[in-house]
Amino acid sequence: MTASLDTGKVAVVTGGARGIGLAVADALLRAGVGVACLDRADADTTAFRDAATAAGMPHAAVPVDVRDRLAVREAVRSAGALGEVGYAVNCAGIDSLGRSDEVETEDWERVVDVDLNGVFFSCQAEHAAMRGHGGSIVNIASMSGHIVNRGVEHAAYGAAKAGVVHLSKSLGVEWATDGVRVNSVSPGYVLTELTRHNAPGVNEAFAGQTPMQRLADVTEVAGPVLFLLGSGASFVTATDLRVDGGFTAW
Repeated sequence: MTASLDTGKVAVVTGGARGIGLAVADALLRAGVGVACLDRADADTTAFRDAATAAGMPHAAVPVDVRDRLAVREAVRSAGALGEVGYAVNCAGIDSLGRSDEVETEDWERVVDVDLNGVFFSCQAEHAAMRGHGGSIVNIASMSGHIVNRGVEHAAYGAAKAGVVHLSKSLGVEWATDGVRVNSVSPGYVLTELTRHNAPGVNEAFAGQTPMQRLADVTEVAGPVLFLLGSGASFVTATDLRVDGGFTAW
């Protein structure tokens, strides 16, 4: 898998300071690819910097709000200081729980702004950086973009992630002739810094609803992402890959 990545290229990872984004950034660094981590100004990028130092790879932590189209474009442009941008993974995302009949306008807009608009703005900027030499973009969607989670009320998140799946297909088709592949990955329940602190019994319930009877480790999402980025997936675009332990097949 690692051999299928061009180590002369640089990757942009949004939301790379923690969770799936950090796992993806770490996997890319270990594969010999320089990484620009784009995350909020208040994000703790220590783990990312440590991973980059350990791998001995060029890296940069760039503060940016993915909801700001112009700021995202400038942040991706700055990543070019590390080398030619050939890969991008858009992991930045948030969730908001609550009954749909009680969701406030600002809560709905905040989730959609980050989870859908932010992905679109990031893709636009990454395509601009890849135009002329090609590249590969992977957007992190969710199985919640395909199904309604049992016992979890987050319509804004599910709607935004469904949008990410379709957006990735649309861009994959539009940009195919530019040599820029666009795909998405839809994870199921994943054990992250946030889900580790779920209320007692929640993760056990999620595991029980999953055919493989467990939550995924973040590295189990990073692996499929690297596959889609690399030359092993050179004829794969406009596709969503579900990494959910079989959840959506039940």
